[in-house]
Amino acid sequence: MAERKKVLVLDDEEMILELVTDIFQLMDFQVVPVTNAREAIGKFKKAREEGMPFDLVLLDMTLPGDMNGADVLMELRKIEPGVKAIVSSGYSEEELKARAGINGFDAAIPKPYSISVLKETVERLMGEA
Repeated sequence: MAERKKVLVLDDEEMILELVTDIFQLMDFQVVPVTNAREAIGKFKKAREEGMPFDLVLLDMTLPGDMNGADVLMELRKIEPGVKAIVSSGYSEEELKARAGINGFDAAIPKPYSISVLKETVERLMGEA
């Protein structure tokens, strides 16, 4: 049996975090949900050190505090340059895609989430589509 893929989900909105966690679990991912940037970076680093790195990260662009999703991705890529990263936000789809490209994300998904769009994006990034 293939090993389950592992995803780190960062969103400061609990309701969204729960929804996305459920979706990823239905897709048979091991999900690690976090609500702040520092926790995301810490868990990402620890997983890498333990030899169980994340296959994918889903980061909210707009976060409280001194870091946004792009800042978090910059730190994660210092740890694991090849990690696949999706950005999500309530920005318009055009603005979100522009910001995603500028900041090095592999894909962008606007909020509110469409389960089918999230699933298709993840499958494409993971090479399963």
